[in-house]
Amino acid sequence: MSLPGGTRTATDGYPVGLSGMLARCRPALFASLLVSLFLTLSVLAVPIYMMQIYDRVLSSRSLPTLLWLTVIVLGMLAIHGVLYFARSMVHQRLGEWLGEKLGEIAIPATVARTLRDGSASSQSLRDANELRGFLAGRSVPTAMEMLWTPLFFLVLFLLHPAYGLIGLGGAVMLAGLGIVNEIVSHRSLVAASDASVRAHQHIGAAVRNAEIVEALGIVDRIVARWRLANGEAALLARRGHLRAESIAAASRALRLSLQVLLIAIGAALIIERVVGPGTLFAAMMVLGRALAPYEHLIEGWKQWLSAWAALRRMRALEEEEEGRTRVRLDLPVPSGPLEIDRVVFVPQGATRPTVRGVSVTVHPGEVLAIKGPSGAGKSTLARLIMGVWKPNSGAIRLDGHDVWQWSRPAFGRMAGYLPQQVALFDGTIADNIARLGDAPAAAVVAAARRADVHGLIGRLPNGYDTEISDPGFLLTGGQRQRIGLARALFGDPRLLVLDEPDANLDQAGSEALLAAIDAARTGGAIVIVISHRNTLLSVADKILEMKDGAAVRVENVVDQRVAQIVGRTAPALARSRA
Repeated sequence: MSLPGGTRTATDGYPVGLSGMLARCRPALFASLLVSLFLTLSVLAVPIYMMQIYDRVLSSRSLPTLLWLTVIVLGMLAIHGVLYFARSMVHQRLGEWLGEKLGEIAIPATVARTLRDGSASSQSLRDANELRGFLAGRSVPTAMEMLWTPLFFLVLFLLHPAYGLIGLGGAVMLAGLGIVNEIVSHRSLVAASDASVRAHQHIGAAVRNAEIVEALGIVDRIVARWRLANGEAALLARRGHLRAESIAAASRALRLSLQVLLIAIGAALIIERVVGPGTLFAAMMVLGRALAPYEHLIEGWKQWLSAWAALRRMRALEEEEEGRTRVRLDLPVPSGPLEIDRVVFVPQGATRPTVRGVSVTVHPGEVLAIKGPSGAGKSTLARLIMGVWKPNSGAIRLDGHDVWQWSRPAFGRMAGYLPQQVALFDGTIADNIARLGDAPAAAVVAAARRADVHGLIGRLPNGYDTEISDPGFLLTGGQRQRIGLARALFGDPRLLVLDEPDANLDQAGSEALLAAIDAARTGGAIVIVISHRNTLLSVADKILEMKDGAAVRVENVVDQRVAQIVGRTAPALARSRA
């Protein structure tokens, strides 16, 4: 379903994505706005009470009147407390809901951005938390209270026009200070936020390369680069903060001055017997309540700017992902071949393709070995086969369906992947083999046995429950690779892609790998192996040789073996017939 102009909508009529999430917040925000109206009206009970005490109770000396007025006002204040708490809970729950939904956008988009350009960062999650805290905090209710301040000004005018003019003039001046605050501090605070993001990226890059940083002793240079980026962010933040604080101080002084002016004018009106003494006390309380939202909005302007910057980055992140949406239909388990059809891929920011016009077909029960020198595009082709990246032209189809368009959860359930650089998740070994899912123990053990890592796991401190997250149990490169192989074999995948799977394996590990490949092939899986070693190449049915991103040769090893067998047996058959 779509709206005019091409905006996609969900089944409930709301737009899809970030716009839809914000639109779903409107009913709750409208309810909060109505509650703010009742809170404003209930606050007026105290000034009216004060005025009645001075103008009626003290002059009449009526204790019953005092009693009933007090009971009524206390009841109004009790209702005020209940409404205030209810509004706070609405914003708290709304902030939690929005933070969770924004995380559902931020995490996949961050993963996709990392795959495209390697810019791994948790900034989008920080932005989601920023918006969650903003919506759950006091900034939005304060703005809603400001919308109902005309009621306070009306009460001031009813008490006396002079009171009303003071309140209205003060609101105009405070609003003007708010506009000045936006003009002088907005750019500095937004730029400071962006500079802080860049400073965090420097630290993130250092953490990802901690081993080389420590080995080469360049941590001081990392600190220097961070200090430079952080200094820029601090300078911009200090500049914006000083401007904002100076305006906040001016607004506070202005509000106090207005109260003094109101007291002076009220005293003059009382002396002239124009108004009663109760109106002065009531006007003082109403004026404070009328101007408080304006002052709080100026003081909390930084939160508005930070939330706006976070929303701007979230929208930019979402726009990057537009047009990259994959289908959500769960296709059945494939039974057809893998077709690599004239695939061309150019990495983001590059000018030359790393894969150029590669074509090959692999049928179920076959093993395709890919070989070639470093930089030939082998690992890139493996990522394309797994649907991690989308080809610029051509297509890779499994059972007739484009692997990139395939629903990721459905594709993951029937595919196995062992990348060249094995990465394990924080958690137990069982969690890693089960791909962070709730799987039966028998399925986890079966995958470990196929990778011949069951005995190795049993020798670890806690077996399958051994934590491998920092500061958990540390694994060697070979152990990590064999556990990664067990993860790839989990669930009897129909497509198995192994990138340099024997790089860190000993003799026993290599034999287990060959047995696992043979078992997968016998079970009807399509197996793709990238390797330089003849041991793995010898079990292949087809060999694809790559150089400079292109396929220079495709050998059908099965046909060659059949030809060799026929060549060896033909003379013997001829002699037996003779």
